[in-house]
Amino acid sequence: MKVIASVALCLLACVGALAADQCYQDVSLDCGQASNTLALPRCNAIYGEYGRHGNVAKELQAYANLHLERSYEYLLSAAYFNNYQMNRAGFSKLFKKLSDDAWEKTIDLIKHVTMRGDVMNFAQRSIQKPVEKKNYTVELHELESLAKALDTQKELAERAFYIHREAIRNSEHLHDPEVAQYLEEEFVEYQGKRIRDLAGHTSDLKQFITNNGQDLSLALYLFDEYLQKVV
Repeated sequence: MKVIASVALCLLACVGALAADQCYQDVSLDCGQASNTLALPRCNAIYGEYGRHGNVAKELQAYANLHLERSYEYLLSAAYFNNYQMNRAGFSKLFKKLSDDAWEKTIDLIKHVTMRGDVMNFAQRSIQKPVEKKNYTVELHELESLAKALDTQKELAERAFYIHREAIRNSEHLHDPEVAQYLEEEFVEYQGKRIRDLAGHTSDLKQFITNNGQDLSLALYLFDEYLQKVV
């Protein structure tokens, strides 16, 4: 029965092949040798030279790891503003939202990496010129924390631009419009809006503090109440 099934599969593969390709060659070779193994190394989801040329595959994995790292940093800030000393529920809500969004983007990136036939490497880092690594400072005052969050979102957006540029080089060995479209739909528009929101919050808080400098605690309290409503 197993022999009949194997022959049938081989015949189906031969009939369905309109042109010779790598997976078909693997199947034909396996059938011709009457092999009992299940190894078909080139019958995978990798196409368009993904992972074979350029940096797109590695950079997508590094991008997922970057989102994961930033998610934990945002979560630390959310916890800091939620303690009994700071008691800034609005700021905590904002950073919790940023953390959750970064976490969801991490999961989505990992799914996309595996969808393209790759294996996620959680140790992968970007091959761009490394930025000096600094310890994340949690204990920042309200305006500094917004400025830091804005810089972080710009970092994520610019990394997406870099990967997009790598994907659409339109060279002989590197052109991946699928990755480019994915980045445009899932990251570029979202990050543009998020950067605009954080820039607005930073500017508004600065103006709020300046106009109410004689009562800083009241200004911060009112802005925190505002964040609780708009986030």
